[in-house]
Amino acid sequence: MKNSLIIQWSLLLLGALVLLSCQKNEPPKPNVLLIVTDDQGYGDFSAYGGALDAKTPHLDALAASGVRFTNAYATMSICSPSRMAIMTGRQQQRWGVYNYGAMLPQSEVTLAEQLQAHGYKTGKVGKSHYGSYNGPGVPEYPTQHGFDYFFGKEGGTMDYLRHSAAHREGFTKKMANHLGIGPFWENDKQVDMEGYSTDIILDKAINYIDENKKNPFFLMVSFNAVHLFTHQILKADLEAMGIEEVPDWDPTTGDWDEYLEWYVNTVKPNTPQGRQRYLYHLNKLDMAIGKLMAKLSNEGIDDNTIVVFISDNGGSPRTYADNAPLKGNKYILEEGGIRVPLIMCGKGCFPQNMVYEKTVSGMDIFPTLHAALDIPLPSATIDGVNLLPYLSDENQAIPHEWLFWTGFHLTDQPRIYDEPNSALERHDKTYNGDDTGWAVRYQNWKLRYYGRTDNYGLYDLDTDVGEANNLAASKPELVQLMKERFFEWDQTIRQDHENYSLPESSEF
Repeated sequence: MKNSLIIQWSLLLLGALVLLSCQKNEPPKPNVLLIVTDDQGYGDFSAYGGALDAKTPHLDALAASGVRFTNAYATMSICSPSRMAIMTGRQQQRWGVYNYGAMLPQSEVTLAEQLQAHGYKTGKVGKSHYGSYNGPGVPEYPTQHGFDYFFGKEGGTMDYLRHSAAHREGFTKKMANHLGIGPFWENDKQVDMEGYSTDIILDKAINYIDENKKNPFFLMVSFNAVHLFTHQILKADLEAMGIEEVPDWDPTTGDWDEYLEWYVNTVKPNTPQGRQRYLYHLNKLDMAIGKLMAKLSNEGIDDNTIVVFISDNGGSPRTYADNAPLKGNKYILEEGGIRVPLIMCGKGCFPQNMVYEKTVSGMDIFPTLHAALDIPLPSATIDGVNLLPYLSDENQAIPHEWLFWTGFHLTDQPRIYDEPNSALERHDKTYNGDDTGWAVRYQNWKLRYYGRTDNYGLYDLDTDVGEANNLAASKPELVQLMKERFFEWDQTIRQDHENYSLPESSEF
């Protein structure tokens, strides 16, 4: 009897040791690093072969380590809406977002919330831009949407150099917010900082990795580069480059209209050495991303980290960005406004040095990461698709046979100006944004409704990526099919956003 008990206890102990050993040998959950750049032109990523003067060696290395998508799209030609779609996997029009000043409803489930619920530490460093400038507590603030840690600024523009409360003195709140001047938020406190914003964001991201490298983490690094105002460069670097400082706005020289006059006279085509200044910020951005990758390698966690890179929309016409070989730019629905560089890499999850040419969307990041991490999707309608079966050739279809885009005022009227040729009107014309226009992509075809002129453009993107040859007159049946599908999609979207009751928000 005694020997029998000893044998039973020995077997139980052996089973427990085997179980513990198996648990100990289970690979840790992959970390996730999501990098979002601001207004980076499609051509301003040298692996995409557009602008010959754009050199991005660290981004090129990242592309070679994973999958480079050549037909990836943002869901909008401006940043706030497109960033919401990246974070939710859903068309932002479903809750009524067509423009800036948007809100991210509490009911929307973000990638950070999903990963947080599955044991991840979650951090966000850099630009937020999901709603108002009201700090912690509002529904769209990052710590209200699944991020344990947030260091950054809320607005669409982030000043490159002025990051203290003292820098806001003399400015109206509206002006300071519009320029992105002032301290950073660190969770629920405001923190004065010194230095160049790309360096500050990089340092905080590296600190976050240091503090969380022993846990599975999700870190979103949202650079403000290469957004305007790209005339701002550190003085030492200006001297090294041999170019003059461009003065920032002096709030003692006038009111909002005078500020807008300065604005128009500072952005393209009025910035001295404008392209050179833009490339300075692009180079600093590329070096920062290289240092992030080196940090993962030095810590020995690069093989267990999924890295996703995307620009939030096309390059801006105000900053001297280059979207070659695409037509158009940020703010409009030509390819240069909505087609963006996208990279996905991670050992065991994504192929290396692969170029994927079929149509995908920034919305696909959400479901693809869920699949890679074996996390179930939320119950809401997800407009993105899991790309893993397509990348493994298990599914040879087009991930998105259809994609749809709306202009800024599809549910409203374009802005009417009280004073023709006013500073406000000329400010707005510097981006020439879409009002009532829209666009559809169907397989290789792009249908563009121009709104203001009631004209249509139909382009075969396989042979005419620059949208130069309008085939609408020769293919009326295809135009009609694509129009019908757009309005079917739009009706479904409108039904969704009618269920939301969103508060008014202000961009400033």
